[in-house]
Amino acid sequence: MGGLWALLTILGPILLGLVLIYAVVRNRTRAGRRGIQHTERATRRLREEIAREEQDERG
Repeated sequence: MGGLWALLTILGPILLGLVLIYAVVRNRTRAGRRGIQHTERATRRLREEIAREEQDERG
């Protein structure tokens, strides 16, 4: 049982590090031109929706 615990103690942080590296790399590649365009479109839609709601409240 002690050998298994030692193996998990060593492999656990290595696996966690690999997962974190994967997440960072994937996040950086998604933030490219396509991601920025997606964010801009979503922001524009949200602003238009807020403006419509404010207009509806006014009358």
